[in-house]
Amino acid sequence: MEGAKRAVSRFSQPDSAVHAVLLYGSEGAGKEKLANALVQAWLCKNPSTDGACGVCQACEAFGRDRAADVLRVAPRGPSDIIKQNAVTETDDPDDDPPIPIIDFFRTRPLQARNKVAFIIRADRMNGSAANAFLKTLEEPHAYSKIVMTTSEISRVLPTIVSRCVSVACELPSKAVVSGANPTATHDMIDLGEGAPGRLAHVLAHAEAYGRVASFARKLLTARQGHALAFSEEFRAICDGIEESLGKNARGANVEGLRALGAALSAQSNRDDWFTLIAEAHRRIQGNGNEGMVLDAMFAAMLRA
Repeated sequence: MEGAKRAVSRFSQPDSAVHAVLLYGSEGAGKEKLANALVQAWLCKNPSTDGACGVCQACEAFGRDRAADVLRVAPRGPSDIIKQNAVTETDDPDDDPPIPIIDFFRTRPLQARNKVAFIIRADRMNGSAANAFLKTLEEPHAYSKIVMTTSEISRVLPTIVSRCVSVACELPSKAVVSGANPTATHDMIDLGEGAPGRLAHVLAHAEAYGRVASFARKLLTARQGHALAFSEEFRAICDGIEESLGKNARGANVEGLRALGAALSAQSNRDDWFTLIAEAHRRIQGNGNEGMVLDAMFAAMLRA
């Protein structure tokens, strides 16, 4: 991410007028790590051309994950979304309501140079949250800074993208990734999707992801009459992902579909299958019944 690092270095400087940055690229490219570096530099009381000083009160608090001037916003709940109450107060009931971004920015920094809102996976903002967020982007306080990350920039509201400085986080070549992970198998490299962070995640749960890769190979020779059996086997694999990753059932099925798509993309050129997998991924993430969606997907994939 050399280009992204240079851009973030420029934005970190005290004389930079940039107040909102959107880092986008593949999951595992390193966006969150780079975003955290920018957050710390914006908090730091004594930044240099190299970024945060690392020793001031603000930097020390950030290092202990106790920085009062940082607000982290991430998708929540079974639907894995960022709702409007993360941006502004609403009447929606919530057992653990988040601090709204608008309320967070109403007061000046307590110990840092700026206040920073770090929005993780900005593409998961629902429509009401995204529209409520526009005012904050358009009329920022002098001390307000915003960092956002996304792996799906096409799903971020265009009016939000237009009000930020968007920075692409490039992936290294496959040869570089393989060279840095000499013990990783070809299956693991494929499932890592070319992203160092994603590969590290796959390797940490190698048994669960290895089952997905083996399943993908077997699926390529399957017959139509075996669709329901394959659906049942895939659900069992997703149960293993749920146990290994600590996700809920919906999250495990979504992750399993993503891994299946990555495995098949390395083993075949069935574009029609990738479309079916993407649609099943979208439906399950949107609260569709997992069993029914997977049964229908495999039936369509193995249709004569």
